[in-house]
Amino acid sequence: MRATALYALPSWVVLLGAVAFAVALACGGQFVVRRAFPRIDFRAHNDVAGIVLGIIGGLFAVMLAFIVAIVWQEFDVATQRAAVEVGAATDLWHTSRGLPAPLGPAVRRNLISYAGAMVTDEWPAMRAGGRSKRAEDVLTRTFEDVAQFRPANAGASNAQSASLQYLGALHDARHHRLDDNNSGVSPFEWTILLIGALAVIGICYLVGSTSLRAQLLMTGAVAAMIAATFVLIFELDYPFRGDLSIEPAGWQEFLDDNR
Repeated sequence: MRATALYALPSWVVLLGAVAFAVALACGGQFVVRRAFPRIDFRAHNDVAGIVLGIIGGLFAVMLAFIVAIVWQEFDVATQRAAVEVGAATDLWHTSRGLPAPLGPAVRRNLISYAGAMVTDEWPAMRAGGRSKRAEDVLTRTFEDVAQFRPANAGASNAQSASLQYLGALHDARHHRLDDNNSGVSPFEWTILLIGALAVIGICYLVGSTSLRAQLLMTGAVAAMIAATFVLIFELDYPFRGDLSIEPAGWQEFLDDNR
């Protein structure tokens, strides 16, 4: 529920908030450690800490890059599926002209209703992880009408067969889209990423510098970069939520062309 509320905020607000929180927390921890152990010369640990930081940082970077690549790829796939869905509706619109009245005009009216539901109902509902009941009803009714039609000639039969094929593609693309909007990085994966981030920041505390300000600046920079990458994963994770979400431009264009 809290994650859904965050998607309602502008992306730059989430980014600035996450970076500010991470930098404050990391630098605050660095300051506390230095104040709690004033007699320890952390510079004596630089050789060992540098090696350990390189190993842990490398593993964390690989893991982080892998997650970013996965969510970016899924976002791109979701964009393509949304285009396929509109394409199937457009093909069905043209194919339905081969269906006799009253079925052909009814199919086209249903497509207009479905496209309108996409723009006004389903896309807003998907921002909260939902879906449009109206769109589901329209698609089901169209399927039933076309499937129950008894063609009187070969032309109508071919149009019915093609229409059912496009309806199937439209139905499958919609359900893929809804699944994409409800499956993302798991809590377990987020936990692993958080453990990696804490390990990297913790090792930074063991690296010494003659200037505490310089040390805080370096630690803060590491924390800011990690937080910014986490926000990127968060924003791309669910492709139909947030500022970076896929818009229903294809459906709006379908309405503009066919109304």
